[in-house]
Amino acid sequence: MSLIEEQLEALTVGMARQVSSWLPSVTPERYVAFLDMMFHYTRRSGDRLRLAAERATLPELKAFFAELAGDEQSHYLLAQADLAAFGREPSSGTPREVADFHAFWEGIGPERQLAFLGALRVLEGVARHLGGEARQGLGRLGLERTQARFILVHLDVDLEHGARAQALCETLGAGHPEPLLEGARRAADFWVAIHRAALAAH
Repeated sequence: MSLIEEQLEALTVGMARQVSSWLPSVTPERYVAFLDMMFHYTRRSGDRLRLAAERATLPELKAFFAELAGDEQSHYLLAQADLAAFGREPSSGTPREVADFHAFWEGIGPERQLAFLGALRVLEGVARHLGGEARQGLGRLGLERTQARFILVHLDVDLEHGARAQALCETLGAGHPEPLLEGARRAADFWVAIHRAALAAH
């Protein structure tokens, strides 16, 4: 494993450990708050990934981002459906933590396109380290499958996306580690902040 990959993996493991530490105390109401946050976080996933594809100049990145845009486009509907299974609707306003993440993403220019890849490496890779704890948490809350589709789908599809992002990092990152690592670090911070706001006791 290269030094860059070790750093990326350490960031991903750190993200998973932080969220794992909150899971034992998550209540059904906090889980509903999580679903609401995920609705807002993923509502513009397709737009974010299309933007990355537009700004990417490396053909393999452009193709990867465009494919993910199609895959991720409708994931917010899973969160909306899970909320509906609780008799709830998404809140109207975009949470500040999500708006901050959008601003970070939209601020990445073509010259730093590897920051998009670094971000996706950690965002899509965290499921590999969190799957067991997340499923255990769902079981502890006694949820119906219709209330947990968002998590169950993401635990599966993110494994493939994460592996592909990791392979691209290994191929493209060696000569340009700085934007790759900066994108990963900042995305990890935003992801943890988003989950803290939804899951942690206030």
